[in-house]
Amino acid sequence: MVLEYRLLGPLELRRAGSLVELGGERQQKLLAVLLLNAGAVVSFDRLVDELWDDPPQTARRQVSNAAAGVRRVIGAAGGRLVTTTHGYRVQISGETVDTAVFHALVRDADAAAEAGLLREAAASLTDALALWRGPLLDGLVSSSISTSRDAMAEQRLVAVERLARLRLELDDPALVAELVGHVAENPLRESLRATLMRALYRAGRQGDALTVFEEGRRLLAEELGADPGPELRSLHEQMLRSEPGGALERERVGSFLPYDTPDFTGRAAEVEQLLGLAADGLVILVVEGMGGVGKTALAVHVAHLLRDRYPDGQYFVDLRGHTDDVRPMTADEAVDALLWQTGVPAHQMPLDPASRRDRWRERTAGKRVLVLLDNASDSSQVRPLLPGGPGSLVLVTSRRQLLDLPGAVPLPLDVLEPNGAVELFGRIASSDRVQASRSATEEVVALCGGLPLALRIAASRFRRRPQWTMDDLAGQLRDRRRRDRTFTADDHSVSGVIALSYRDLSAVRQRLFRLLGLVPGHDFDVYAAAALAGLPPADAEDGLEALLERNLVMQRDPGRYCLHDLVRDCARGMAEELSADEAHTALDRLFDHYLGFTESHCATLTMGAPRFTPEIAFPSPAPPPDSPEEALRRLRAEHRNLVAAVEHASKHGWLTHAWQLPFVLLPYFQRIGQRAGVLDLADHAVRAARTLDDQQGLALAWQAVAFALREQGRNLEVRDVLERSVAICRATGDLPALAGGLRDLGVSLLQAGSLTEAAVRFEEARQVARVLRDDTNSVNSAINLGIVACQLGQHDRARALFEVALTHHQRVGSVEGEAITLINIGWLEHNRERDTVALDPLARAVRLCRSIGFVRGEVVALSWLSVTYRAQGRLDEATAIGLESREVARSSDLHEPECDAITAVAEADLAAGRFVEAQAAFHEAEQIALEGDLPLALARAREGLAHVASALGEHDRARKLWEKALPVYQGEAPEVAQIRAHLAALGDESVLCSRCRTRAGALPLAEVKVPQETHH
Repeated sequence: MVLEYRLLGPLELRRAGSLVELGGERQQKLLAVLLLNAGAVVSFDRLVDELWDDPPQTARRQVSNAAAGVRRVIGAAGGRLVTTTHGYRVQISGETVDTAVFHALVRDADAAAEAGLLREAAASLTDALALWRGPLLDGLVSSSISTSRDAMAEQRLVAVERLARLRLELDDPALVAELVGHVAENPLRESLRATLMRALYRAGRQGDALTVFEEGRRLLAEELGADPGPELRSLHEQMLRSEPGGALERERVGSFLPYDTPDFTGRAAEVEQLLGLAADGLVILVVEGMGGVGKTALAVHVAHLLRDRYPDGQYFVDLRGHTDDVRPMTADEAVDALLWQTGVPAHQMPLDPASRRDRWRERTAGKRVLVLLDNASDSSQVRPLLPGGPGSLVLVTSRRQLLDLPGAVPLPLDVLEPNGAVELFGRIASSDRVQASRSATEEVVALCGGLPLALRIAASRFRRRPQWTMDDLAGQLRDRRRRDRTFTADDHSVSGVIALSYRDLSAVRQRLFRLLGLVPGHDFDVYAAAALAGLPPADAEDGLEALLERNLVMQRDPGRYCLHDLVRDCARGMAEELSADEAHTALDRLFDHYLGFTESHCATLTMGAPRFTPEIAFPSPAPPPDSPEEALRRLRAEHRNLVAAVEHASKHGWLTHAWQLPFVLLPYFQRIGQRAGVLDLADHAVRAARTLDDQQGLALAWQAVAFALREQGRNLEVRDVLERSVAICRATGDLPALAGGLRDLGVSLLQAGSLTEAAVRFEEARQVARVLRDDTNSVNSAINLGIVACQLGQHDRARALFEVALTHHQRVGSVEGEAITLINIGWLEHNRERDTVALDPLARAVRLCRSIGFVRGEVVALSWLSVTYRAQGRLDEATAIGLESREVARSSDLHEPECDAITAVAEADLAAGRFVEAQAAFHEAEQIALEGDLPLALARAREGLAHVASALGEHDRARKLWEKALPVYQGEAPEVAQIRAHLAALGDESVLCSRCRTRAGALPLAEVKVPQETHH
């Protein structure tokens, strides 16, 4: 007896025409999924996913129970359920499945139509449609059932359309009434509406046909904001020109391009590029970009500009690669659409798909045609649609990178730049209201991320709300959830457009995309993504590249990925669907990666043993750097992300990371001379350590605070927080942190002019380092002792300490340590007025600093070289080197070293008698020092201005400037004695200090040149 599985409607099983009871919903759903994959094995895991959104722990056992129930039911009716090691399959031999019968009848209809047997073709399609009792598997819900239901609904509509065209050819008098019902059910289906218009027109009802067109035009405008497509527009024009009841012939040569957007703007460069690429020969241009970036608008605009170059026809097909609730068009369906546009009627379409492709190539061979293929899903969808010869142009738009489309020239389309975005917004909205608040408009455009779709929706919403100002709209867009609502028009939204690209990803890549919504930083590399998702780096890279090919991530710099702001909104919304445990663990892994990455890279920048080594649960997948230069490059790339990670960790409860990351970053900040923003990070560290009651963390956090405060000249605060840190380290016995804190405290005392007290701290730090057997940090404390000795006039002791340090750093291979020591030797010899001896160590220091990217050291060494040349009377060289130092400092945002470099240039101008130039330069240094809260740099600038005033004979002004500078220097600082000497003998040119000492015309015995290679 015949066993019938019926899926086209509610699920049914019939045996000899009688209905078989199928059991409960779970059994029915399992059977339905197996029938949708008839003959194939469906795995246990997939069945679990199909049967439950949130599977219980007993899911596999319940699947087995449901399968046993299905086996009993269909076995009793004569069917068979097969169990394999991986899952289940329904065996189909003599049984029938109505979906298979439907497809067979449609194929029969195609064959009959090809043979010119229109009545037989119509009969087959009528029988096929009679199988439908309702939506596929009506009443059952799962992911694959929903997908199949949508696909089958589309196939049913295609069959309805084909049958209607056949009945139109057969002059069926009942067709109009049935088409009215179909159009009412599917009002936006333009092909059905076109067939109804033809049927009405043939019946002599031209007015009714035009009314049907007008209803369709209004619905498209209201629902989609779109105009009718090429078929409806062409048909409408013919009806207006012809007499009712006459034949309507499609134009064999014509344009089927969509309407060109009248407010198209902001893409002048891209338009020019596409027009330039459209040359002789078959050209394939692929406009690639994220959803909503304006690919179609650009392609349509360019196609209209190129119409005259392709006189044999301009064709358009929407391939529906990423269209909500509609499956992508198959290549065969697209070929049918193109053949129809060329004038091939349905009954003359070849039966075989390959023959239809041949017909398409034949009809375009030797012609100059333009083919616009919009919304392609992949290369396989495009390849069969290429025209049949040279001289034609194919414009393709796709959200994916069509990497395997031979001969294609890609044009990646980015978001609009700010001016173009403002112009587009203004064209759609009211220009007067937009111009009324330019700053708010720029903020709105920025919040739209330059994405044309977002700009269009926001501008349209703004135009329809005359009571709104641009500030009101900006307020709507600042909050992510309100922004998503603002970017939604009816059922069309920015987030929905982006989600369509996400929908086609594998489960693993969907998870990666969701997790990327958790990233607090600006961008990320493969290793950050690997840590976040718990994947090997190679798998993470594969996933990121798949997202890049679909334009869900962007790549501004090699090896680094980022999310467009509105894509990030979408990813964050999806990340909210993650369980709390999964999201928390992912951020644990990411923050541990950042901590481990920073520790390993900063270790190459640190001389001596570290003050602290964090314990990390999830090791970073990133490899360690090969050199300090590579470490600096990678740390610079991650700088903004590390700051964002600290801020997020502090705000959301990752308190250990919130204090450890700022401290571990200090060697990097010290190397590049970074001060801006460091105090905020240090404050996060202090708050986090206090909340945790972590004494070690608090001691180290205070040291981070001191580093940030030191260059702001807030010496009293620096000493206070370092005293707190040192006290905690003594109490806890944390010797590495104690040694570092003592050195920092000594530096603070040194800058304050408390030389003797500073020496005590440096000596204590040296002794602690010796206990730890940390030779490098012991030597570093010795360098600091040498600086104190120099300032106290103990030059021989200072030189001896520096020589010991130099030998140590050369022995252990510390290039940074060697450079620092050479700078100090040069500075010492300049203070001893042995400027010829000072030149060689300073020049060597410049070379070493450049070799490792030690920018701060390079600036300091160049500044002292300039000062030394000035003291020798080599003023042109002093000026040139000083200007070079200033440019290097300025390019790296090193404010205090920049002040020192400018001061060196100004002192050379002063020595040369260029008083106007000198005064301007000292004023520039003064302004930078005031803006950066750099009191020592400010005092040096005012000293310089005092020298200029004295040289000009303005002794009262000079005295006031020196008196302003004097209080900044304290205790035993040598500047104190120099200023007092000038104040005691105002106008006496014989009184010289380190800032005005110059031996005009003197030259060294052995000339030493600093290398002039370009700084990078």
